[in-house]
Amino acid sequence: MRHHLIAALVCLAPCTPCAPAPLAAQANPDARTLGWQVRADRPTTDPAVLSFVEMKPGFHITTGKFSGIMYHPEMTGTGTFEATMKVHFFPPPGQHHEGYGLIVGGKELAGADVRYLYFLIRNSGEFLIKSRQGAETTEIVAWTSNDAIKTLPPDATGGTTALNQLTVRAAGDVVRFLVNGTVVATRPRTSLDVDGVVGIRANHNLNLHVSEIEVTTPGEPAGN
Repeated sequence: MRHHLIAALVCLAPCTPCAPAPLAAQANPDARTLGWQVRADRPTTDPAVLSFVEMKPGFHITTGKFSGIMYHPEMTGTGTFEATMKVHFFPPPGQHHEGYGLIVGGKELAGADVRYLYFLIRNSGEFLIKSRQGAETTEIVAWTSNDAIKTLPPDATGGTTALNQLTVRAAGDVVRFLVNGTVVATRPRTSLDVDGVVGIRANHNLNLHVSEIEVTTPGEPAGN
C-alpha cells in the first residue's frame, strides 16, 4: 500500500510572500484537524506555537520555538519500502543552522517510550542520522557535509528557496539514505529499526514547505 501527500510549491514570485503570514495561515486549515499529530521534544513547549497548515497543494511549516515531529499515524513503512520527502527551505537562513527532514520507524509516538529514526539536513550543507528512544538519542552519523545538499546563501531573500529531496530506502539487508538521488549513507538493516510511522521532523526557527511526503513499496510508481 502506498501512503502519499503530493504537493507543489505555489508561490515563488517575490511580490507574493511565500514565508508564512498571519492572514495567509488563517485561510488554510491546521494540519492537526486533518489527522496529523505533533509532538514537541520538550513537554513544556506549547504545541500551539507551531504553525503547521495545509496550503494546497502541500503543507507549510513555521516552527518558531517548536522543535519536534509531525506525523500521520496511517503513514507507515514496513519491510521493503521507500520513504521520500521533498521540502523547500525558505530564507532568511539566519545565523544558526537548524535541522529538518524525515522520520521513519516511528513507534509509541505519543507515549513515554517514543521511538523513531531521523534523517535531517540543514542549510550548512550537512546531514545527520540519529535515533530516539524515550528521552535518549543515539548518533548514527554525525553532521557531515555533502555536496548533494542544496543550500541558500546568507543574503537570500524574497521567493528564493532551497529544494531538497530526502529518501530513506529500506531493501533487503541494507538501509540507504539519499539526498536528491545521491546515496549519502548506508547501514545494515539489522542495526536500525526503520519499520513504523513515517513523518516530518523540524527544529526551531524554521520556515519550510513540504511539497511531497510519501511511502512506496516495490511495484508501485512514485508520485510525480
